[in-house]
Amino acid sequence: MDGLPLPGTRHALAAATPPALIRRSWARCAQWADDLPDDPVALGRGDLDARHEQHASMLRAAQPEIDTLASLVASASSLVLLADASGVILQATGNTDFLRRADRVALRPGVSWAENHRGTNAIGTALAEAAPLCVHGAEHFLPRNQILSCHAAPIRSPRGDILGVLDISGDAQRLHAYALGLATLCARQVANRLMLHAGPRCQQLVFHHQAGMLETADRGLLLIEDGRVVGANDAALALLRTDWRRLLDQPVERWLPAWRTLPASPAPLRGHDGQALFALLRQPAGTPVWTRAQADTPASPKPPGPATPAPAQPTRAPVVRTDLLPPLDPALETRFTRSRRALDAGLAVLLQGETGAGKEVYARHLHQASRWHAGPLVAVNCGALPDTLIEAELFGYEAGAYTGARRQGARGRLREADGGILFLDEIGDMPLTLQTRLLRVLQERTVQPLGAGRAVPVEFGLVSASNRDLAAMVETGAFRADLYYRLQDCRVDLPPLRSRADLRAHVCTTLRACAAPAAPPTLDDGALAQLARYPWPGNYRQLQAVLRGLALFHPPGSLIRVGDLPEEIQACRPATAHHAQDASSSSQAAPAPDIAAHATLRSQQSQQISEALARHGGNISRAARDLGIHRSTLHRHLARPGMPGPIHR
Repeated sequence: MDGLPLPGTRHALAAATPPALIRRSWARCAQWADDLPDDPVALGRGDLDARHEQHASMLRAAQPEIDTLASLVASASSLVLLADASGVILQATGNTDFLRRADRVALRPGVSWAENHRGTNAIGTALAEAAPLCVHGAEHFLPRNQILSCHAAPIRSPRGDILGVLDISGDAQRLHAYALGLATLCARQVANRLMLHAGPRCQQLVFHHQAGMLETADRGLLLIEDGRVVGANDAALALLRTDWRRLLDQPVERWLPAWRTLPASPAPLRGHDGQALFALLRQPAGTPVWTRAQADTPASPKPPGPATPAPAQPTRAPVVRTDLLPPLDPALETRFTRSRRALDAGLAVLLQGETGAGKEVYARHLHQASRWHAGPLVAVNCGALPDTLIEAELFGYEAGAYTGARRQGARGRLREADGGILFLDEIGDMPLTLQTRLLRVLQERTVQPLGAGRAVPVEFGLVSASNRDLAAMVETGAFRADLYYRLQDCRVDLPPLRSRADLRAHVCTTLRACAAPAAPPTLDDGALAQLARYPWPGNYRQLQAVLRGLALFHPPGSLIRVGDLPEEIQACRPATAHHAQDASSSSQAAPAPDIAAHATLRSQQSQQISEALARHGGNISRAARDLGIHRSTLHRHLARPGMPGPIHR
């Protein structure tokens, strides 16, 4: 594992990376020389966390390879790095001593190593050239990076899109001729793992010229859905002598005519050109893809229907598992604690917010965290019940109380909530005539069913919700003032989805919940920025519907671009031509560097600095600690044109 001395010559590297790739990179970097920053373009902790959510499936698939490589290179003064498709390093591990040296040149998580940020380097140039390569010593465009010898290979999605880069970087004084081969092999293994965990929608066709190679990294893999190829690895392209454009979304018969007859064990198979292959066909697991999505999505789930209890038995709704509830916005933590304490103390909680802002989800979290958690949560949508039925629905009735009543009568929602929580959704739609009776129940804690001669005592926590301005309705006489003040002992205003500070991370988490758990689609930077920019008038409910559609119509492991989003979301702001290109246009030709995406990254960094300064009253030291950078580095950022000046030095 020891490296070989290499004083100023390429030796084996000359065969590994064609000089033409390095010359092309230097030509690009020469155009940007005046704009290459002295300091690294680095993300703050929050934005790096969001990137981890965005690329969670790739991180998970790459972890076994990263662990293996880290153990191999730790004794060779080297690091293993995983970067996303924009060049931002997501993870770094390996030799501890070299990790400290690498930090001096910003080879660390959160820093962009795109070519127009760090010049010619293995990560950025592998992305620009869409090919494995090494950049050794003086081949780095920026002199400060010439202490490095770096070897990087792109990680491709089942659709051929580049999801990220796996890189091995070490000391330029030593050459590890094996490093590029290792990085390339492990990048292919990551891509294969993404395909093999594609979920229950796809069949997997495995093939090779030799039966003994069907379990190796060199085997061809096809993902098949409805008889068409929806994913492949680069080994499959080589074996079939084709490319992504000609293979994807085409009938499998075009390439492997007799594929449907394949068993689950290796069997002979002829290719479209007569070549002899061995292949096997793995069938999907058969679990419906939406089973988990429906449990994990942030839309308000339907409340459990009230069961008819046995005599003298209190009604209890099924326990709602907290791990299946969508998480609340972290910004609501203080308000949630306050409202939970109010509910435990017997006060009524009123939730106000736009349609789809998660009022019922909030109420279910309250139920699980409150002293009422052992009892039922009974949800009543006051706007969905006809005026003629709402009174009977709420208060119940005795047998024969009115024409059409059930023979055995009905307990009513208020009695069903006894010992738990009554959640009155859209309380602003309750008729005025019924508001008087409800107020009496809340004050006296007794319910008198229709046709009954006596009242029944009840005890429950009360949570109400409305997307209407109840205070304004009180002013116009559309809502009783005394009921309004009884409902809002503790008022909670739920912010709209668009105001979430962690909106990007939330979008990515929700997309994974809506897709195959092991290999959900990945949003590219442009698509994620567009989704975060959209105002979401329907809030969480609308977001869930959009992401369900994206997950349904994009094959597992694919990359979602701006052009794949619904038209109304695309129209929010014009998309760049690079991001709007169709996913099926992927090929092995080198893509142009995505300058727009990198410029966005720079503006994102400037915004982070401005926000950190605002949070800390302009204090440089506190803002630098918040951003995770040195105080002197922040001073240099602030010296750039257009940056705000600090208040306190």
